[in-house]
Amino acid sequence: LSHNSRLNAVLSPCIIDESSRQEDGTVQIKPNAQTRFFTDDTQHGLCICLGLGELLGFDLERDMPQTLYVVRRLQKWMKKEFVLPQEKVTAGSMIVGDAKDVSETSAPQAFGVKTVQELKRFLQLDVFSETHELNAEGVLRKSGLMARL
Repeated sequence: LSHNSRLNAVLSPCIIDESSRQEDGTVQIKPNAQTRFFTDDTQHGLCICLGLGELLGFDLERDMPQTLYVVRRLQKWMKKEFVLPQEKVTAGSMIVGDAKDVSETSAPQAFGVKTVQELKRFLQLDVFSETHELNAEGVLRKSGLMARL
């Protein structure tokens, strides 16, 4: 992205860190993690990619290290846990599925999807079909994302 000339003018929303004010008046700035720049792209973009990778059996640390790094860094600023921090990962743990705040994302795991078969069934749900309406409503109601509404 740093070499894409069209994105040179895209600025990240920042706030002044008043605690960093020096005697000469200089201050540090830090990202404003409460803006859509962070909240939409992280939970409803990058977390979906990581969730799908986890379902498909990817080793996220090995196969998607940059995506995982970005989400881990942003979630620290946001004071959230959309993926397990590196220090919490143990053998057999699910980096996305076991995260405390996964329900606030659009990752498949936020809707209770834990296997490829469950993902196939979930994607076949037709909320406008009478035969699948109750099943779809049940799956969506159990998701943490819908429970907050």
